[in-house]
Formats: sequence, C-alpha cells, structure tokens
Amino acid sequence: MDILGLGMSLMDTIQLVDEVPAGSGVTEVRDSSIMGGGPVPTALCAASRRGAQTAIIDRVGDDWRGKLLADDYELFGVDCRFLTQESERSSSLGIVLVRKRDGERHVVFQRGNATPITDAELPHDALRSCRILHLNGRHWPACLRAAEEVKCAGGLVSFDGGANRYEAKFDELFPLIDILIVARDFAERSTGSDNRAEQLAHLSREGATIVGITDGEKGSWFRTKSGDSFHQDAFPVDPLIDTTGCGDVFHGAFLYGMGE
Repeated sequence: MDILGLGMSLMDTIQLVDEVPAGSGVTEVRDSSIMGGGPVPTALCAASRRGAQTAIIDRVGDDWRGKLLADDYELFGVDCRFLTQESERSSSLGIVLVRKRDGERHVVFQRGNATPITDAELPHDALRSCRILHLNGRHWPACLRAAEEVKCAGGLVSFDGGANRYEAKFDELFPLIDILIVARDFAERSTGSDNRAEQLAHLSREGATIVGITDGEKGSWFRTKSGDSFHQDAFPVDPLIDTTGCGDVFHGAFLYGMGE
C-alpha cells in the first residue's frame, strides 16, 4: 500500500447559499451536493485519483450514511478492507453552508456513535508494509500505536494538523512524525507564536523531515530537516466556488508527490 490512512469518515451535505444566515429566517440553497468527507478520507481520495494505492482504517455505522461512504470510497478507488460498519450505530454527518461570493464555509457537525478503533483492531501487517501512514489524531490512542508500528518498520508517518484541532496530547505523537503539515491556527496554538519562522523552527525540533504551515490564499511555508525554508504562493482560482476540503486535498496531492 502506498498510503494507509487512519481517520474519521463523515458524510458531507454541502449547500451553496448567498449568505450564511445569522438568525432566524429562510435561506434558499443555490446548489447542493452529498459526498464523503473528513481530512484523512479526502486526502486518500485525492491521492488515489492521482494513481496511488490507498486504504482507509475506520469504523462507521450501518446507517444510510455509512453505506454511502463505502460507495464513495469505492468510486474513488480507496481500498475499504479495513473499513467496518457497526450494527445499530450512526455515522458522522457534516452540513456545510458555503457562501457563494467567496467560498467560505460554516460547518454544522453531528458526530456519529460508532466505536473508535482500538489498538488490537489495527491491521498490523498493512501498517508494517505501507510506505506512508496518514493521520490527523482520530482514534486515539490507536493512532499513536499505528505511528509507532510504521516507524519501526521503516515507513513514513504524515500528520494533518487542521484548524481548531490542536490538542496537547498530540505533542506525544510529534516525535514519530516525518511529514508534519498544519494549518495556521494549529501552528499558532501548538507553538504559542504568530511568527512563521519561529513556528517552523518549533515544529521542526521533534525531528520531522518536512514541516509545513498552510494559510489559505496566503500560501504555505515549508522547512526541511536541514533547515532550508521557503514560501509557496497560493494559486489563484477563478471562479472560486467552494473551499471545502481544500487543505485535505493538499495533503493527498503532497503525499502522492512524495512517492513520485
């Protein structure tokens, strides 16, 4: 397997609106779509579309959402042998309101109640043979155990630190990470600094080969293990319709490129 992902799958209902409502009233939806989502799953789908062999480790409910998620993975070519559907449990749901004029979003989230993956349920053979393991901290502490196994077997571990997702427990995982790419908000919260150079230096000190910080239209900043750093401008998109999953696709494309 090129990329093995351990993360949470959720069904996204995306609604395009003129403005995100601030109070009571009626809002007309200009366009809508239902599709699988989640940071790790979206990254796997993006990498798979480029030609990488990918697989997801997760558990969803046996409801309509879980069935559609499995179908969506199959559509994108993501291997589902490690995806289980738990009886009488619900899968996670995201309702995403997208502002038409600039693609910004407001997310309403309902967490499913499927049982988290445990250490004992991890596909150990797959972990020891994959080239890259992609994580975002879901299914803790199995996430930590999976990273240890991949590192011991000589594989690479990638971590997606999303906005509003920093938790102090992730500090225990950082020494195992080879590819550490986080959002601006995550970098600020984890380092206590708003200076890019200081953030990159702080995040690099645990030994990651590549550290990156993404900041939407401002582009991204990277630093290598040797201390080299650079800024990558964002590519303008016109028209900009929806920013949902942009950072997740970035991760998937980046990991695919690592294998080229």
